[in-house]
Amino acid sequence: MGTISSPLDRPIRTAAVISTEDEAIAVARTIASVFGGSGQAPETAEARLDLLSRSGLLGVSVPTDHGGIDVSNTILAAICTEAAAQSATLGEVLAAHFVGLEHVRSWGTEGQNTTVFSAALAGARLAGASVQRKEEPVDALVLLPHGLAWRLNGEAFCTPCTRHADWVLVPARPGGGRTAGLLLPVRIPGLRYAANTCEPANGKPQPAEHVLFKDVVVDGDTLLHPAGDGAQRAVPHDLELLLEASRHLGAGRRVFVRMLDRPDAATTTIGLLSARLAAADAMIAEAGRAIDAAQIGLAEHHRTNAFLAAAAALAIAREASGHVRDAETTQSDAEVSTDGLPAHVFSALHESGQIHLDRHRHPQDDES
Repeated sequence: MGTISSPLDRPIRTAAVISTEDEAIAVARTIASVFGGSGQAPETAEARLDLLSRSGLLGVSVPTDHGGIDVSNTILAAICTEAAAQSATLGEVLAAHFVGLEHVRSWGTEGQNTTVFSAALAGARLAGASVQRKEEPVDALVLLPHGLAWRLNGEAFCTPCTRHADWVLVPARPGGGRTAGLLLPVRIPGLRYAANTCEPANGKPQPAEHVLFKDVVVDGDTLLHPAGDGAQRAVPHDLELLLEASRHLGAGRRVFVRMLDRPDAATTTIGLLSARLAAADAMIAEAGRAIDAAQIGLAEHHRTNAFLAAAAALAIAREASGHVRDAETTQSDAEVSTDGLPAHVFSALHESGQIHLDRHRHPQDDES
């Protein structure tokens, strides 16, 4: 299968086997606590990423006919939400990996599927690349003919710590053809990483990995060709929107918890923000079900519904997360305005906020 079938240039891992969706969520929470620093975190990013690989979480979306449990897209979104609630970096890493696997699932050959899916079950990770630049509308790198293969030059901004992944999915365009996914091993001649480390600086969010491509020889077997002309309205694109929405939701929850910790937290504000986050969560779940249907449905309306639901989920999640951030940085100690709110709505929000605060401050009482 060309370049993709080359042995991974790192020691072969033995990953845990996750057999249920509930177990996948539990593992995601554990790994998220490690990346977020609340668990017993390894000292280096490489060690944390190796722990992720060994957890089995990277294989949960592998189809059942390739040995995986093929969790629903709603569960994938929940995993990314759990991750992003603790670590923005982990949320990005997982979203790019799951989207990459969906590209292989949707457009890969049988040989590509077999190789990549079996590797993911063993803990291999896919990173993602973006080549869009502000100064010019570029959405893919151009592949130039080189004998029976191509050569790739340019630059991209990739998932954090791409150098510690196994493959990176790069949007590329062979000659004058359509954009395709180019699945490259991360350690091959011509791939250069501009930074010297992938450790976050001073606790700030992990920046994208700047990757340079210099005369990279590309085998045609590494290309994932979309079928038909409607590549944008396709499951991989919809899943990317969905998992971006889940990362916004997770980020909003992370800030929301900080607000719950404030001794002067405003009860009605907490109720309103919790309602907005819950609405985003519900829309994400609905979009996940629509994408599930698009994966197995052949009709165009399945893909259209999936796209519309995913786009709506992203818009609502971004808005909800933005409201939470604004409330924390501006008037987090003041109640929301009652202007225009019917009395029964204000009362419901106030009661909701009190329940959230009580549960957060006295979790043992809630469990009893």
